[in-house]
Amino acid sequence: MNRGTNEWKTVVGAAMFFIGFTALVIIWEKHYVYGPIPHTFDKDWVAMQTKRMLDMKVNPIQGFFAKWDYDKNEWKK
Repeated sequence: MNRGTNEWKTVVGAAMFFIGFTALVIIWEKHYVYGPIPHTFDKDWVAMQTKRMLDMKVNPIQGFFAKWDYDKNEWKK
């Protein structure tokens, strides 16, 4: 009468099945649905974009470039 049931095994099994199925769907999407990564994610492109933003002095008060020393032309320490 006080013995527990084995229902937890069914719940864990169903959860693992759906997690595995979702992983297969994600792998399929990455392989067949999505195209190649755009060239704007290359490290060289990001470096050029950052340099251009530094040259234009984009958001020098509170933004990312507030940590750039425009006089010494290097990052602040």
